Amino acid sequence: MRLGYKIIVGADIASHDIKEEIITLLKEKGYDVANAGTSGPEHGDFTDAAEVVAKGIQSGEYQKGILLCGSGIGAAMAANKFKGVRAGLAYDLERAVLMAADNNTNVFCTGGWLVPNAAYAVKMMEAWLLVKYTGRDVEGMKRAEIIEREW
Repeated sequence: MRLGYKIIVGADIASHDIKEEIITLLKEKGYDVANAGTSGPEHGDFTDAAEVVAKGIQSGEYQKGILLCGSGIGAAMAANKFKGVRAGLAYDLERAVLMAADNNTNVFCTGGWLVPNAAYAVKMMEAWLLVKYTGRDVEGMKRAEIIEREW
């Protein structure tokens, strides 16, 4: 189990195929990855995938989650509805690193329509997994706590 993380990966129908490729590549690199599914390429909504991934994070069974939908936006919005989930959105390496270093995210979201291929997506995800939260943005984490409160 690389890095000691258990990772859960989910997607909607728009990103089913790239999700399968990403899981294969992550496993080849030694990560412990669970497939949250999509109900197959014919069914599945990003809200369903977000719920499964978010509940996996909430339970503590998984330390990191990955969500894909067409753009990644809907998946991030849905995941962030769950207490204790801090989902971020990235389409490039810089944002992937910032999601980890500055925002201490535990769910990585991206869009299957917007990344060039699974190998690039895995490159972003590995950067996110390898970079640790710096703790430098104390005010930002206080804001995250406020966001998590039920209003």
